[in-house]
Parts: sequence; structure tokens; C-alpha cells
Amino acid sequence: MRKIALTGGPATGKSTLLALIRELGYPVFSADEEVRGLLAPGGEAYEKVKALCPWAVRPDGTLDRRRILARLVYDEELRRTLEALLHPLVREKLQAFFDRNAQAEFVFAEIPLLFEVGWEGLFDEVWVVACGEALQRERLRRRLTHPGLVEGLLKTQWPLSEKIRRAHRVFSSEKPPDELRRELQEVLSRMREPAPESP
Repeated sequence: MRKIALTGGPATGKSTLLALIRELGYPVFSADEEVRGLLAPGGEAYEKVKALCPWAVRPDGTLDRRRILARLVYDEELRRTLEALLHPLVREKLQAFFDRNAQAEFVFAEIPLLFEVGWEGLFDEVWVVACGEALQRERLRRRLTHPGLVEGLLKTQWPLSEKIRRAHRVFSSEKPPDELRRELQEVLSRMREPAPESP
């Protein structure tokens, strides 16, 4: 089993590449999806986060993740507290994913904070999904609306250039999906080829 991590910056296209990989039939894991489940009513982290962030509880009892994100950008203590609560739970889910798919040829995990939390050693390869800074900021502004939140979120993560420097492979999300899919298939095909024998 080859374990491949997908990472990048906020809004650089990680989910786009993960969706293509899922369409090709490979086992995929998304840290963001796991956090969504952990924070949903009945999730393992719901009650603790509800107590920590009562201002983020909606009338129906669900947690407003966008309000929490907005607070995390400026409240470092809260961010550290939530990370200490959520990261071990996500890592348990990741290990369970590896265990379930132990016979698979390739498995893929989208981990936005891969380098920030030091999990790159859990994987055989790290793929970074990138795009130009102007496009990244445009995508973030569409999602977050508040300019200060965009800048604050970018500051909470490593610079994309440093992630690219540490990656085994870099994919550009500025390419059309069909082109990105072809590139992905070519890369996986090459990875399947046996290594040439030493003379």
C-alpha cells in the first residue's frame, strides 16, 4: 500500500484533486470531512466544542463552523485548544482508514495542515495542490466575504511556497479538470511501473 498525502493552502484546489481520485475508484480520506463529522451533533468532539464555543451554537443545536473559523484566525489560544482536541481524533480516524484499506494499491488522504502538524512522516509521498496567489485570494474572498478573514486564515498556515518545496509532486488546480485527470492517471501509471534494475 502506497500512502499519499494531499495538501496545499486554503482554496488551492485540494478537494478538486481528491474528487478526481475518488472518481477513479481509489480509497480517499478527507481530514475536513472527518472534522465535520466530529463537530456534528452526536460527534465525538461535539459536546466539548459546544462548551468551548457557545457563541457558535445555532438555534437547531448545530455548530457554525464558519463562526468558529473566524474566531480561530484571531484567537490563538482557542485555536491551540481546538487543535489539541481535534487532531488526535482525526489521526485515529486516519489510522483506521489505513487499516481498512491495507490491501489497496494506493490510498490518498487530504490533510490541509499536514506540515503544520508534522504528519508528513506517515506517508510515502506528499502531493501539493497549488494555484497562483491571486486566484487563491479570489477563491477565498468568494468563500469568506470578509477581507480580514482571508488574510488571517493565510497567516495561520505555512506559505504555499514552502509546502511546494517539500512536496514530491505538485499539481496545478488552474488546469481544466479533464487535463488534471489525465495528468493524475499518467502519474499513477508511472508509479506502477517497476523500478529499473541496477546494473
